[in-house]
Amino acid sequence: MRTLLLTTIIVLTSFSSFGKEKPLYGPAIADYGPYFKIENRDVEIVKNETLKVVFDVTKTDDNKASHNRYIESVARYMNMHAANGVPVENMDIAVVMHGASTKDTLSHKAYKERHGTDNPNSELIKALTNKGVKFYLCGQSAAFSKIDKNELMPEVSLALSAMTMLVTLQQDGYALLP
Repeated sequence: MRTLLLTTIIVLTSFSSFGKEKPLYGPAIADYGPYFKIENRDVEIVKNETLKVVFDVTKTDDNKASHNRYIESVARYMNMHAANGVPVENMDIAVVMHGASTKDTLSHKAYKERHGTDNPNSELIKALTNKGVKFYLCGQSAAFSKIDKNELMPEVSLALSAMTMLVTLQQDGYALLP
């Protein structure tokens, strides 16, 4: 009976801690982009080649005071690869924003005028651009949303359209991450 009780306690303790690892942050972007360490992977990561990626960001958070988790995915991508030996210099990343995410490219002033609070994406976008990430806003989405170029964060470039940027970047060898 004592052995059964001890075995049961050990098994229950093992299961209760399974899957409760805390996400890690950094080393590329310290305060954003949580990821999990994956042990015993079957697929190795290419570390010596440039990873050219374009993220297609169309969605945003409904809470105007929360940062966009789809933009945060860029930080996650950078952190998990950097933590696994890919130098940040080997990551050539672009982000094309359109649709609902258009508002996330506004300066603090413009965002506050429209939504009553500072842009919660500002620090994240600045941290990413400081690591070389390029941001492009769809001009069609900006026009539809009545956003002028002078209302954008300085880190964001205005393009003709998201379609144009996605085609251009893919023709330049960027892999699309929708």
